[in-house]
Amino acid sequence: MLTPKKVEILSLGDELLVGIRVNSHLTYLGGELVRHGLELGRDQELPDDADTIRGAAKEALDRVDLLITTGGLGPTSDDVTVDALASALCRSTRHDPAVEESIRARFARRGLTPTENNLRQCRVIEGAEVLPNPNGTAPGQWIEDGGKVIAVLPGPRGEMQPMFAEQVLPRLIRMGWASERIPFLQIRTTGLGESQVAATLDPLFEPFAGRLRVAYCAHEGIVDVRLAAAGEDALEVGELTSVGERCRSALGSAFAAFGDSPVAAIILRQLRRHGKTLAVAESCTGGLLAARFTAVAGSSKVFNGGIVCYRNDAKTNLLGVPACLIEQHGAVSPECAVAMATGAAEALESDYALSITGFAGPEGGNEPPGTVYIGYHSPIGVWASKIHHAGSREAVRERGVNAALDFMRRKLRKYEMHELLECLRC
Repeated sequence: MLTPKKVEILSLGDELLVGIRVNSHLTYLGGELVRHGLELGRDQELPDDADTIRGAAKEALDRVDLLITTGGLGPTSDDVTVDALASALCRSTRHDPAVEESIRARFARRGLTPTENNLRQCRVIEGAEVLPNPNGTAPGQWIEDGGKVIAVLPGPRGEMQPMFAEQVLPRLIRMGWASERIPFLQIRTTGLGESQVAATLDPLFEPFAGRLRVAYCAHEGIVDVRLAAAGEDALEVGELTSVGERCRSALGSAFAAFGDSPVAAIILRQLRRHGKTLAVAESCTGGLLAARFTAVAGSSKVFNGGIVCYRNDAKTNLLGVPACLIEQHGAVSPECAVAMATGAAEALESDYALSITGFAGPEGGNEPPGTVYIGYHSPIGVWASKIHHAGSREAVRERGVNAALDFMRRKLRKYEMHELLECLRC
């Protein structure tokens, strides 16, 4: 059993505070820590200011066992993390020749010579162990101080994540602060609100009070449920699996998957299993639906393509939607959504097709803003579905894509059940 450790993160960079960049480090590190038995207690986003960083680090080190910092290790004048942490620890910095050699070799491979500001990254806090950075020039640092650990990591995601996974986490496991893996299960649900999911599942968790930690996380039309073993009498893997299966049964068609598989990936796996192909047609979502499918590795084996037809004449010219249909029912209508899906299936020679048309806002038309219609074409028929989401333009588009994916996932699930029943009758 691991002894609980207090963990905090200092996420450093002006760009985090002015909205230029989303703090994806928190999502990654929080998830990795909890999977290995370390619970994150706090994350602070701080500007590139040495005094602010120094003060926050000193305060955090009075509370925590493990402090992780991200960012501020680069070659520019606003990269002040090393000096600020050295001051907080009352330590000096030193020039590390091995780091300089690594930086010069990296530049030489590209036929370049590092400038003086690049060599600022050779400064290491006295007593720190250098964490090599094979993906960049700024090394990380591992510092142990009075029974506490400070892991100093670079800001770029492609540098920070490998360094944590390959160098920091193994050290924490060897120290006995982290586990190789703890019993952990995530359930992805679609089509239900967070309160509905909680009302369905909470009664199942009551017998495991004190042995199970439950967390709900809502997205646009998606709710993830994270189950983790907790307490001195924590659930074993088999028990956690059993709880997960009970959740699956209780959720019914709202259950999408164990884990964090995108719904688009679930759909593509189902279609590939049956040797079928897919196309999409979009209006108000402008390619977001196609992007969900193409983000899945290997999607080309199933996904034939997508057509973005924003204007009405594009719907007619590219998808063959009759102009009279649009004139009679409107471009935002179930009839148009179905015609778009059928047109995409024919144009891209696909077995299945999914379409989206709607008013993302701030204005509407024959329907209020936030109205979205989904069209679905399959070998056994066509359907349409309507949703309405009052929110920002971005939220309506996101919800429309998630609703379309969920609609198709549920239709495919019914189709598979129909096939199974037909086989049983034979």
